[in-house]
Amino acid sequence: MSFIEKISGALSDSLDYLIDKNRQRAQLNRMATVIKNETEILNRAYIALGKHYYKTLDGKAEDSDISQILDTIKSAKIRLKKAKTRYEYIFRYGVPTPGIRDDISVAYLDGEGNSDYIAKSKASDNSDDDQDITIAVKPE
Repeated sequence: MSFIEKISGALSDSLDYLIDKNRQRAQLNRMATVIKNETEILNRAYIALGKHYYKTLDGKAEDSDISQILDTIKSAKIRLKKAKTRYEYIFRYGVPTPGIRDDISVAYLDGEGNSDYIAKSKASDNSDDDQDITIAVKPE
């Protein structure tokens, strides 16, 4: 093997490493944005719920349906949990290779978001797990 081939191989490996790290950082930034947006949605929903509760206690509440607020809270919590899980996975293991089905099962130890990974390979046909969490955010 010639000297030039060794250098080109090392250069290629270095470039691949930089590309992977850049891809990982971009995914982490995207997940951080999703987490921030979902947290803001939750905060606004909790504020709206608190205002409605205050009006109810004050006797000035209109006969309105709060199920929309509760649905918003429930869906935002689900998306937030998915985004945090995805962020932790990317941080620990990097960005999954596109086109390869290698799902990760995540077990949450408690409701506080502290998690421990139980990584196992599985083939899943559940299309809900395939949803890209980044499309769940709508700008406001």
